[in-house]
Amino acid sequence: MLKIPFFKNRRLYQVLTGITANLPFWNFLTSRLYTGKLKSIPFPIMNCYACPASLYSCPIGTLSHFFVISKIPLLTLGIISAVSASFGRWICGWVCPFGLIQDLLNKIPSVKFDLPKPFVYLKYLMLIFGVILLPYFFKEHYFCMVCPTGTIEAGIYWVAVSSMIANMAGAFFLFKLAFGSMFLYGSIFIKRPFCRYVCPLGALFSLFNKLSIVDFKVDRENCIECNLCKKSCPVNYPIYEDPNSPACLRCLNCVRVCPVVEVNNPIGNILNRKRKETSVS
Repeated sequence: MLKIPFFKNRRLYQVLTGITANLPFWNFLTSRLYTGKLKSIPFPIMNCYACPASLYSCPIGTLSHFFVISKIPLLTLGIISAVSASFGRWICGWVCPFGLIQDLLNKIPSVKFDLPKPFVYLKYLMLIFGVILLPYFFKEHYFCMVCPTGTIEAGIYWVAVSSMIANMAGAFFLFKLAFGSMFLYGSIFIKRPFCRYVCPLGALFSLFNKLSIVDFKVDRENCIECNLCKKSCPVNYPIYEDPNSPACLRCLNCVRVCPVVEVNNPIGNILNRKRKETSVS
């Protein structure tokens, strides 16, 4: 019998997702880009299309591409809507590999702080302007041009292996590097800065948190607002303020540390029961 429930290994799922989404890793050795049939399917995580090993297309890159050519991305919208309506930001907490990188960097000992609360709305502006409006009107993939995920997974590699791309990169590539490095370095001091303040895919998922089947409830009569939930949260959010807030990543860390938080689904009930059994023993 497993001592730890399968759904408790959140880090494992994030790693497995990164591997699954980039299975032909040998393309890094051959400097080729996977262009098979799977590439036409947008996978609901931030994983750059231009990454040599990427099996699927990035949903944000696909949205931007279709708006550039003035088309409606029905398949991408359908996949994002289905995932969002079912799970909200659960993908951000359990599946996204870039979220894992930020979580691990934040474990480095340092002073921790948050940006002012209004900064969380930047991701919605990035979605509206960087992914939809500006690409539609000016025919350029503005968000994709600066996306930190794309820079890390694809940009650095292609500049390193291709002299032609390196010659084309110029000063703008230095800006991309600085922009991406800002989030990696910032992750040491701020919990998931990219997810909280910039990610347009997270912005889309967050719109459905209050409607998804993953429904959080807080026992307000017993809650003492000890903020253990906030300390364990990947985005530093006190769940008792709004259990279905757009900020919540559905990671269930709060369930494991708080005796009065309940999740209205089978997974949460099992977690609560396991926690109570552990405390009794």
